[in-house]
Amino acid sequence: MKTARRIAFNFLSLSISEIISKVLQLAIFVYVARIFGKTVFGDFGFSIAFGSIFSVLVDFGMGLLLIREISRRKNLVGSYVYSAVKAELLLSVLTFVLAFLYLNIMGYGKSLKLTAYIMLLFFVLQSFTNIFYFVFRAFEKMHYDASVKVLRMLMLSVLVFLASSHGFIYTILMFPITEFFMLAVSAAIYLKNFGKSPREKISLWKDSVPFFVSMIFVTSLIYADSLIIEHMHGSQQVGIYAAAYNILIGLTFIPLMYSNAIYPVFSKYFVNDKSLLKFAFRKSISYMLILGLPISIGIYFLGERIIQLIYGAEFSESAIALKILCWFIFLRFINIVPGTLLTSINKQGSRTLSQGLVLGINLVLNLILVPKYGYVGAAFATVISECFFIILYSYFIRINGYRFSLFSALLKPLIASGAMAFIIVNVSNIFLSVIFGIVSYFGILVLLRAFGKEDKTLFSRIMKDA
Repeated sequence: MKTARRIAFNFLSLSISEIISKVLQLAIFVYVARIFGKTVFGDFGFSIAFGSIFSVLVDFGMGLLLIREISRRKNLVGSYVYSAVKAELLLSVLTFVLAFLYLNIMGYGKSLKLTAYIMLLFFVLQSFTNIFYFVFRAFEKMHYDASVKVLRMLMLSVLVFLASSHGFIYTILMFPITEFFMLAVSAAIYLKNFGKSPREKISLWKDSVPFFVSMIFVTSLIYADSLIIEHMHGSQQVGIYAAAYNILIGLTFIPLMYSNAIYPVFSKYFVNDKSLLKFAFRKSISYMLILGLPISIGIYFLGERIIQLIYGAEFSESAIALKILCWFIFLRFINIVPGTLLTSINKQGSRTLSQGLVLGINLVLNLILVPKYGYVGAAFATVISECFFIILYSYFIRINGYRFSLFSALLKPLIASGAMAFIIVNVSNIFLSVIFGIVSYFGILVLLRAFGKEDKTLFSRIMKDA
């Protein structure tokens, strides 16, 4: 129960910080979209996609490896951090060289290239900040991670607002400026609370390769469609697509934060108690399904009103993409838990293979659908690709001795979601729709006894120990 309490505290810390951070991030994106319009917002979306993909080389997959290894050998934290910083300095130089070659070979305009370089610098600095985040997570001290994230978005929000009157370039320059400060803050927290001198020479290169390949696949899955849309249809369609996609990416913080909280625990249980690992995995799948399904259904029925409220009439076309992409949320909620489990049990190769196969499917679908259907085709490609994760992860989980059944856990949330949908469609005010929808959904789940004795015991013990 101490472990359950610790997971709950870390998940709560990360979730609160992510809610604040994602709300502020969305506010920044909306502000940029409304101030500068669809085309410039498309340039902004392209630069984020470009920076995200190229900065994967800087991290080189060392993040998850650091969490796993430091959680098992905390006395060597100094050695791991020293090795990671040294490697990322070298990789940063290589990243900028490759980015320069790509942008010039593809023949992008000067303003778009400048935007891309600025955002790449932001993501490279963030890669160094993340090294310290990984230490915080390995020690299960997620409140440090959470505090820095909130501080980052508060500072960035203020700076973006102040700089916007000076133009778009000055506005996006606030991203790397903010991150440089966050890097200094994170390093100071690390040195004060965890910092130790390197005790032995550790090489992360070989063991991080599967994680690196995995990150390439995952990041490309998220952002490659924006690059393809820009190349085939221009920045305006990227802006329409990004407006919808950013809302959904913001919501993925829920399964992502749960994954961050449970990952070090899964890793330790794999070594110490496999029966507890199976229990935690099974319950995690159930919770993610219960949370993910109503979000997707709610967005589907409220899509037009959400876009109108957030972005305004200029982005009305984004509602089409949003109503397609909303099903990606439900699938992502489910898929992140078996993916985390595979990494925790040292089967990251299976996870990487799954990601590579899905990326291949996604790229083929985008190349077929985007030329004819534009951002709508990209939205369908994203949802279809995510479906293949369920098939592949189910297979790899099963052959390693773990099982999960979606259908047995789906009936009651589906009934509750249907009732919720009826309510939100018939309530004209969007805020009241959301409130009534949440209350009705969980109320019906309670009436249907969707939470069993295990869940009640677990939560009562957590509250008792708190």
